[in-house]
Amino acid sequence: MKRSFFHRAQGFTLVEMLVYVAILLIVSTASILFIISLDRLVTQYRIETALYRSGSSALEQVLVGIRQADSFDALNSVLENNTAGALALTNGASSTEFVLDAGQLHLILDGDDYGSLTSDEVTVTDFTVFRHGTAIGDLVRVRLGLSVTVNGTSKDITLYAGGVIRGAL
Repeated sequence: MKRSFFHRAQGFTLVEMLVYVAILLIVSTASILFIISLDRLVTQYRIETALYRSGSSALEQVLVGIRQADSFDALNSVLENNTAGALALTNGASSTEFVLDAGQLHLILDGDDYGSLTSDEVTVTDFTVFRHGTAIGDLVRVRLGLSVTVNGTSKDITLYAGGVIRGAL
């Protein structure tokens, strides 16, 4: 049998194999880098979600307490002290306190501690209460500092809120 010039043996040449391996390496490297950056993005999302959920929930509770209060309890409040902040309010015969203790902001109603207002992974670094008495009522401002660390990545935020004590109007 005579072999044709255009008919060659089956298989890939060495150059073709090297090209395929190079393409496979480039695609694999790009995929791995994408997965690593995606992991960083997910970690950042978890951190920010934990901070803003805890912060908005805690500040909402504080603002509800301020708005429902009849008066500001100056004896049991700690003003303008970021490491030992405490806000005490009264509403008729009941009392509401927000106390910074061991990195957590606790809600205390009528002497009963209802636990932390933030999630376990979030640490409260600052709870500062400012009171501004005016002729028409008491304005209470709160500064809340939060910190969280997830997978070695940390982030801190500071949130502010303020409200007028209803009973003072």
